[in-house]
Amino acid sequence: MEIGKKFHPHPNLKKLYYLYLALAAAVPLAVCLFAIYAAVVYFPEVWRSSWYLVMLPLLAVIAVVAFVAYWIQKYHASITYTLTSDEVLVERGVWWKMKHTVPYARVMSIDVIQGPLSRRFGIGSVQIYTAGYTGPAGGTAGPGSRGAEASIWGVTNFVEIRDTILGFVRNRPLFGRPGRETPDISLEILKELKSIRKAIAK
Repeated sequence: MEIGKKFHPHPNLKKLYYLYLALAAAVPLAVCLFAIYAAVVYFPEVWRSSWYLVMLPLLAVIAVVAFVAYWIQKYHASITYTLTSDEVLVERGVWWKMKHTVPYARVMSIDVIQGPLSRRFGIGSVQIYTAGYTGPAGGTAGPGSRGAEASIWGVTNFVEIRDTILGFVRNRPLFGRPGRETPDISLEILKELKSIRKAIAK
C-alpha cells in the first residue's frame, strides 16, 4: 500500500451498514403493517375515519429509514485513513468532524477483527491500542472493555495494513520521538554518584 496517501473503506462497508439498517427496521415495519392490516380487516370504521392516524407510525418509520440510508452514504464518504512513516491518522464525521492521530512510538498492540457479517462481505478492521488507553475507540469499538485508540475498519486488506503498521512500530523506542534514540541516563547517574563519593571522601 502507498504510504502517506489517504484511502477510504471498501464500498462493502456500506452494504454491511444497510444490512444492519434492514435488520433494525424489520420489526418496526412489521408492527406498523400488522396494525394497518388489523385496522382494515377488524376495525373498518376506525380505518375509514382515522386512516391517517393509523398510517402515521409507518410513515415515521419510513422517514427514519430513509434518513439513515442517506446518512450512511455521507458517513462512508467522510471516513479516511492515512498511514505515514510516523503515525496513523483516522478522520471521520458528517456533521462533527473527528481526527485521531496515533504515533507509532505509542502503539502497544494491534488486533485484526472480523465478525461473521464482515466475513460475508470480505472486510475487517484493524484495532490499534496504546498504553493505558481506555477511552472510546477512534472509529469503532473493539471487543472487550478496553477501546482502541484508533480503528481502521471496513477494509479488505486489513492484514496488509496490520503488517505495515507493525513494520513501522518495530525497533521504535516506546514513547520516544521518531528518529531520535531514547537517551541513556545510566551514565549521568554514574557520574553523579562518583561526584557524591568524592565529596564524601573529602
